[in-house]
Amino acid sequence: MLLTPSVFIGSLALSGFAPRARGTAGTLLCVPFAVALLYAPTQPWLAIALVAAAASWISGVYVLRKLPGLKDPGWFVMDEAAGFFMTLALIGADSPLDIFAGLLTFRLYDIAKPWPVRSFERLPGSMGILLDDLVAAVLAAWTWQTALLLVDQLK
Repeated sequence: MLLTPSVFIGSLALSGFAPRARGTAGTLLCVPFAVALLYAPTQPWLAIALVAAAASWISGVYVLRKLPGLKDPGWFVMDEAAGFFMTLALIGADSPLDIFAGLLTFRLYDIAKPWPVRSFERLPGSMGILLDDLVAAVLAAWTWQTALLLVDQLK
């Protein structure tokens, strides 16, 4: 594999070439960054998610153009970064617990790919690579918000 800027970006600084659990490795690379952002005056989760989504989509276009036989290379994990930060944006993460819950719920939906996540994965090209992770982020945020509401109701 030739190391090009699109491969470097798409593999999230080569974390996608981990020997196992590549998507999880890419997502875990984002966690220290997310924790550091907790101490910023505001958490720009949505802006980061949108930048990561744009980087995923654009680098995916270039990668798939160079590797036309692949639909979704296993090492391509920039979409996981976009999904993770979108999860944090949708839950309004403001604590380490929120980041941990966002990580767990996002990875759960991204790995299990329940409906409708899998249907978005089937879209052609770079959009299919990205959109399944963004839909997983919506489901992850919904799950965490629902859990918080249920806990609040039990008080």
